[in-house]
Amino acid sequence: MQREGLLHILWISGAAHNEMPLYHVEFVDYQGGDVTIKTIRGNEHLRSFLGLELGVLSQAIESAFEKLKKESVANIVDVVLPDDKLARLGLL
Repeated sequence: MQREGLLHILWISGAAHNEMPLYHVEFVDYQGGDVTIKTIRGNEHLRSFLGLELGVLSQAIESAFEKLKKESVANIVDVVLPDDKLARLGLL
């Protein structure tokens, strides 16, 4: 089954004192249901997760990073993913 929703990304720790940034990523189904939070450490890991694992376009990824930098939160809307991929990636 395919699900349509948004990716909600929250920057939960900064890069102060050489800390690696920490993010929470969740897939929010437009039809409702439980939300599972995945923790990702590091900018490059987040970029890879969004682009390579979820297939998010690079323009949407760059826009998300700009919003994270300014507001510590970003959403990528209208994401369509199959249940098996969401489960395999820890988002379902």
